[in-house]
Amino acid sequence: MANQTLLLSRRIIPQPTMVLPSPRSQVLDESIIKEQVLSTHNYDGRKFNTNFILSIVENILSVKMGIGEEAGVEKLNQVEELINYEQLPTHIRQLSFEIASAGLKSSANNEHSTTINVLRMLCSYCWEDKMVLMLSAFSITLAMPHKLEQLKQKAIVDCITSVLQLTKCVVELKQTKPSNYSMPQSIISALPIASYWIGRSVIGSVGAYYCASPQNQVAQLTTSIAAILHTFSPELEKKRAEESYESLKRALYYSSSSKSEVFRLMFNVKDGEMLFKDKGLNDWNSTRVVLLITQGLDISERRIHFLKWFARRANTRLLWIPMAQDNEASWTTEDEQQFARLKRRMPSIWYWLNNLQKMISPQFIRFVKEQLFPDFQMGGEPIIVSLDQQGRIVHPNIMHMIHIWACAYIEENTLGVQGIYNITALVKEELKKGTSNVDRVVPEINDMISVLVGDIDNKIVAWGRNIEMKIQNLIEQSTPYNNEREIFLWQQEPNCSLDLVVGTRGRNVYLSNYEIQYWFGTEDHIFLYGGNDINWVREFTTKVSEFASKIQLNVMLAYVGKNKLIRTIIDKEKLSHYVLNESFLVWWFWTRLRSMFLSRIHYLDAINQFGEECNDEILQGLKKLLAYEGKNTRIEGWAVLSKGKKMVVCGHGAKILQVINEYEIWKENIATKGFDEAFKDHHEMLTSSSLKSHSCCALEYSTTLSKIPENEKCPECSYRMHKFVTFTCCHGHDVESDSDED
Repeated sequence: MANQTLLLSRRIIPQPTMVLPSPRSQVLDESIIKEQVLSTHNYDGRKFNTNFILSIVENILSVKMGIGEEAGVEKLNQVEELINYEQLPTHIRQLSFEIASAGLKSSANNEHSTTINVLRMLCSYCWEDKMVLMLSAFSITLAMPHKLEQLKQKAIVDCITSVLQLTKCVVELKQTKPSNYSMPQSIISALPIASYWIGRSVIGSVGAYYCASPQNQVAQLTTSIAAILHTFSPELEKKRAEESYESLKRALYYSSSSKSEVFRLMFNVKDGEMLFKDKGLNDWNSTRVVLLITQGLDISERRIHFLKWFARRANTRLLWIPMAQDNEASWTTEDEQQFARLKRRMPSIWYWLNNLQKMISPQFIRFVKEQLFPDFQMGGEPIIVSLDQQGRIVHPNIMHMIHIWACAYIEENTLGVQGIYNITALVKEELKKGTSNVDRVVPEINDMISVLVGDIDNKIVAWGRNIEMKIQNLIEQSTPYNNEREIFLWQQEPNCSLDLVVGTRGRNVYLSNYEIQYWFGTEDHIFLYGGNDINWVREFTTKVSEFASKIQLNVMLAYVGKNKLIRTIIDKEKLSHYVLNESFLVWWFWTRLRSMFLSRIHYLDAINQFGEECNDEILQGLKKLLAYEGKNTRIEGWAVLSKGKKMVVCGHGAKILQVINEYEIWKENIATKGFDEAFKDHHEMLTSSSLKSHSCCALEYSTTLSKIPENEKCPECSYRMHKFVTFTCCHGHDVESDSDED
């Protein structure tokens, strides 16, 4: 391309005779101008390094106009570098001569015809390259140092500054675009006329530079360029926002190098500036981090209480990021005061943004609302996003995971060196076999074997310790709160057991269900039950007590329902051995179950086993329990019978009572099947025959959850359930809070 000769357009058409009025008096007919400009265009796909040339041009012009660095030999030498740049066509000098000649005889008609001629000379280039080349020729035209002061006149500076801004805007718009961005046709259609006005402006500025042509003409050219820039700028901002968003997505999902890099994209923060409390950007690179994201400041006291408990036990820093409900919403004085009150109740291992309104970037708000909330949030609840050491998302919401399993169990290290330390015994035995006849000629052979085996043993131990140290370092630099760990934990739960439902010491999360956990160590039968009808509760507890006494069966009763009034009556009348008598424990019990439900759905989906025909035992058991205590349920009672940790049966209260009342019918089966199987078989017989009708129960899915079956069968009778859309406001409380307290 260095030897390229002057190319003229093959699409030249006869130009209409046209008298163009001066821009000082009237507006030119742009439809005629655009027709002429388009006639010059014959793009053949050629390219050059547009950004490199534009950066040189910008440096030259900023020096010459006195708005950049002080002029020096190095900067002025860029003019020669530009002229000799190998990718530029050789006729760039002729182009600059054309522009300079027009300036010597500057007039409105001459500027127009020269601009069309210049565009014809650049026929083979795309529109943004034409703009850059015209600016290049202009900067070469102004290479005479003794004219610098005249070039610094305000009108010329303003005009060329506007031309530079417009050219940079167009070039940036035409660069490689993010996948979700598409330049609108209105912008594409405006490129030819934008090229024309850039040409007119540089020619008019040369005229002012050489001949001191009227400054108001140059000023009007500036106005024309500014009007075009006003059209292009919003689209450029849109593209930049899309690029920032795509960069954030790539960093969070795929290709981040550190948490500080991710935080630069998530937050409006500079190096050295404190992001959370007293920590800057780079202070987080070696720290295990999770993001607590809430809608506004909507986080309940119960949730705060649990997260305090979690934060004290997990080797993890929790960063709290409240999201405004509306992208344009500002934090009010009342919001700031509430935020201050909430911060005072947070433990020292919680962190929060120093400035809520200014620090959260728009692209992060968009990411949360498009990528996280729709699939991983339910009912407006907070979510907790887990990041690895590079700042990438390894789990989009661990809230359910930490509800189900204890921190120590989640973080339990299952990696290690196994079974290598018994090798030396085998080696010693083989050495003795191989030298069994040598001891007659080498009496010290046994001592030699012991020394050799000892050396081998020491080397194996050292090697094993080195491996264990590497594993420990890897664990400390990673996080167990990830999707793979959650899948592994579910694989350790083969069936729906009572310890999974209630939460036990060690493996599962527990808070205060100590009595129920204590019973797990016995062979006792346990009835967990709930309901909203005190008459049913009285009948149920009385019948169970009589039944247990009659057949000499040790049965414990535990009420775990949500109804506060019934809990109070049960406690007062001593109807049960155990009652969840604190509102927090009720919330905790049902929140854990709902978390299991959602987490199990994601697990089954991950292993391609979730669908409308999914008969997973754990999922079906959770559906039953949640349907019995749903907000729209009108069921009088329900019960779960277990023996130790094994769940025997879970069912509607009326059927459980009927099984007890019909003991004489099925008692003969106890001898052959055992009590548990006999009870279960009779219950299943009732379910499959006469008791198809029951009180209404409801299973709730959030409409934001991505995995919702199109059809749902009733977990009690297997009939297809009706589908409703319900809008729920919890007034700042969690969705599954105590029903009598909302």
